[in-house]
Amino acid sequence: MIDIKAVGANIADIRRKNNLTQEQLAELASLSTNYIARFERGEIQNFSAINMLKIASSLDVSIDELAEGAHKKENLKSKPYRKELNRLLDQMGHETSELLSQSFIRTIQLIQGHDSKHEKSGK
Repeated sequence: MIDIKAVGANIADIRRKNNLTQEQLAELASLSTNYIARFERGEIQNFSAINMLKIASSLDVSIDELAEGAHKKENLKSKPYRKELNRLLDQMGHETSELLSQSFIRTIQLIQGHDSKHEKSGK
């Protein structure tokens, strides 16, 4: 289960490391400033995968990094293709973008699992 307060704290930490205000992050993620503020305080009860993806993409981190705080070890950089992904998802209906986001996340998880198996076997 996701610890929403920890995720919110990670979002705030990453946002600050990227020198972004809540308003700037909200604009990048196409979400309201109020939503970002409530998320950072751990007050969001029901959040969608698409909103997590929007925030993660806007901060140039993975959803896992938001959940686990792995960003603390990473050098944060801006990636324009993530902004484009958000823009394209925003143009789709909510149900379609949610399904695509879930599929995208599962695909990445499969690739990561495949890559880690190859690293362990030395291939």
